[in-house]
This record gives sequence, structure tokens and C-alpha cells, in this order.
Amino acid sequence: MSDGARQEAAVVVSEIDDVLVMRLNRPRVKNALNREALRILAEAYTRLSNSKELRCGVVHGGGDVFCAGLDLADVIPASIEEGANTYLKPGQCDPFRLYGPACSKPVISAVHGRCYTAGLELTLAADMCVAAKDTQFGQQETTRGIFPLGGATIRLPTAIGWGAAMRCILAGGQFSAEEAHRWGLVQVLAEPGEQFQRALDLARDVARCAPLAVQTALANARLAQTDGIRAAVDHIRVEGRRIALSADAREGMMSMMQRRAASFTGS
Repeated sequence: MSDGARQEAAVVVSEIDDVLVMRLNRPRVKNALNREALRILAEAYTRLSNSKELRCGVVHGGGDVFCAGLDLADVIPASIEEGANTYLKPGQCDPFRLYGPACSKPVISAVHGRCYTAGLELTLAADMCVAAKDTQFGQQETTRGIFPLGGATIRLPTAIGWGAAMRCILAGGQFSAEEAHRWGLVQVLAEPGEQFQRALDLARDVARCAPLAVQTALANARLAQTDGIRAAVDHIRVEGRRIALSADAREGMMSMMQRRAASFTGS
């Protein structure tokens, strides 16, 4: 595919060092996610998950908003006909962490303008969020005769509290970046226009850490969410020894003793 063709794709995927960058690229329709965008995101998350070189991902939006939601005219008929996970091929990672395996690497969302419906659900499924101070969040499906399909009913109550989530989901309410930061949904507030760079800086912080340790810690935290504390403790018993015996663990110890920066290889 030529560079020009890539720029016309619904999502433009690129690499910056060991970070995979995914830019939503439908600014004329407020980056509404159509089936093409969903397919490219699934491919990109899978690429990130399977890569030995890539250590973190950043998803952000081109234009004046992050994402206004799904392209309903394109997605809903296909979902009715073929199912909600029609954008996934067998074994692919699901960007929403619902219908397929989760990406094994951390993903950071960098949001601005509007972060609505599927855009908010993509953020809820990410591991960290950097938001421009002008961001407005909303979950408006019930105002359009449907209900959230991408995990908001599962994750938003935990992220911002039951009442705030129900106001958003059931009544179409919105909330600001400052509120999202206060509630813990957003980890970094940025000046408008700086959200991508702040997210990239955070991704580089992740990438400097030991890859096996990062991936195992992420898997353990997710397991505690989905399967409970006991399952997470059992996972620690097995994986703790494996990570402690890794070359990266030895490098971490040596770098601390020698008072130098560690150089981790993921082994």
C-alpha cells in the first residue's frame, strides 16, 4: 500500500521507536468508527500484542475530536446481520476487550474534543488515558434507541461511580476532563493540542521498563478485575517465580547495584 493510500485509511498506524501509534483518521465525520476502522484497530492491537519489538500503544484522533462514536449507518446493520464482533477475525485482539483476547501490551488513549460512545468505550478498554482539558465525555446510545455495545455498562460504573455512570448511560449525560481526572478515568490532563505528545511520553516511560514484568503485571491486574483476587493470587504464585528468574530481573538488580539505567531485552 502506498503512503498516500495509508493516509486515506480509516485508521493510520505507524511506529515511533518501540511504540505503536494508531490515529483515527475520519475527521470529516468526527472520527466515527466504521467497520474499516474497527478492522484496522483489531489488526493493529494484534500486531502490538504479538510483536517482540513494540512495547506500548497509543491511540489518538486526528482533527478536532477524538471520536464521536460509531458510524451507526455502517456498523449497526452488519452487527444485526452478523453479530457485534463482525470486525474480528478468529484469534485477533479486541480493542474493546470483550469479544476476543486482550492486547498483551499496555495501550494509552490520548483524547480531545469529543470522546463519545464507542470512543469512550475504547478509552475505558485502554490501560491509561491522557485527556486534553477541553475533552467532553459522553455515552449517548440510549438517546439513539440502542444501548452501549462496547463495554461501557461493564466498565464505566467502576471508572466513575455508579450514579455518574447511570446518568451518563441512561440519561445521555456528559462529563468534563476535569471530572474524569478527579474520578480516576483520566491519569494526565494536558493542554489542548499537547495530549498526543504527553501520551507518547508516558508510553516511552512504559517502554523503558522491563517488558516481561510489564506484561505480566498488566495480565495480573486484568485477571483480578475479571476473575477475582483468588485467581490473581494463583497467577502471582506461578508467574512471580518465572519473572524473578528472567534475564531482565537480573539486569534490573545489577543496574540498581551499579547505579545505572537498566537495559531490558524482554528475556
